[in-house]
Amino acid sequence: MKLLAVLGGLMSVLLVVGVLAAAEVINLPGNLRTELGFQEETPNPPCRLGIYREGPHSPKPGPGQWRFEPQAPRAAVEGSAIAIGPVIYATNGSYPGDLHRVIAYDTRTRKWSEPTKTPIGLNHSQAATYKGDLYLAGGYLDGDEPTNAFWKYDPETDEWTELPPMVKPRGAAGTAVVGDRLYVAGGAPRTFGVSAEGAPYGTFEIYDFKTGRWSAGPDMPVPRHHLVAAGLDGKLYVAGGRAGLLDTNNSIPPIAEFDRYDPESGRWERLPEMPFAAGYMGIAAAAGRIVIAGGEDQAGWEDGGGWVTPSAWAFDPKTNRWQRLPDLHIERRGMGAAAAGGRVYVLMGSYCPGLKPDGPVGTHTVESLPFPTVQRG
Repeated sequence: MKLLAVLGGLMSVLLVVGVLAAAEVINLPGNLRTELGFQEETPNPPCRLGIYREGPHSPKPGPGQWRFEPQAPRAAVEGSAIAIGPVIYATNGSYPGDLHRVIAYDTRTRKWSEPTKTPIGLNHSQAATYKGDLYLAGGYLDGDEPTNAFWKYDPETDEWTELPPMVKPRGAAGTAVVGDRLYVAGGAPRTFGVSAEGAPYGTFEIYDFKTGRWSAGPDMPVPRHHLVAAGLDGKLYVAGGRAGLLDTNNSIPPIAEFDRYDPESGRWERLPEMPFAAGYMGIAAAAGRIVIAGGEDQAGWEDGGGWVTPSAWAFDPKTNRWQRLPDLHIERRGMGAAAAGGRVYVLMGSYCPGLKPDGPVGTHTVESLPFPTVQRG
């Protein structure tokens, strides 16, 4: 009888642990998560600050310095960020624990809060804003399968509203608002894990806020995922990403592609390439420029390969030239970026490419750069 009671107690404990692990309340070691069926087995490469750091040797980093902001309460990776007025909202991220997470940074008080949670768990979904509301289109549902879900969050009422879905489920797409429309470019059905499945999309979907309907736009010049997007002066800019299929290193190479879409003409234009090929950077529009920071190449990450860059750049549409900005203190990828209060902010992310058995390794650090630095030629 005592043996049965002990066995019954152990089964109850395992059941509770399983429920909590599945809900991401606790974080089990990778081997236990695999044995319990919560994830496929993944490699375990080293991950330490600095060992994957790499940046272009020329030109040298520009003058100025990024400022460390108060650290974020979470170290989210593979999420996004958007500024609504002076407040930056950082949305979602990878397991454990960040799939539903939304944290907010008030650039005036330099304090953090957690105002809400997303109704569904997501990562690889870029946030956008329109008339004071936050929008999330697509992403990987619970960090796994792609979704076409489209949600709006009203910070004033603290309410989420589900809107008409996109036609194509996708994650790791470039998303931004220009005028009265939201644009979602590229992405893929599945882009992660030891065997990333599915070719990147070149398709382009457009949501009209006035009619509440989606329509198809012209395909991008180069299909890719893990690209980033921003709107500036009535046009959409998309940068970098990964194109093609798995190579011999079991990775998808990044590209330096940089394109602009003009809603008036309905045409794409290929611009001067980024100074280096990278995916999953941070992007923001500031001081009449497109600012990108960080990024990665995941080539051979399962064996400790690949790199993450601290470099930052600004593109001036008037001159069609790239300008190197000062490097970030912390190299990072898979993070959010936003512009508010006269500064560009880069938030959280990871300083290592790829994954660990229990997900990517994140940093709590946040850095900002004043707009005058961006404006220097």
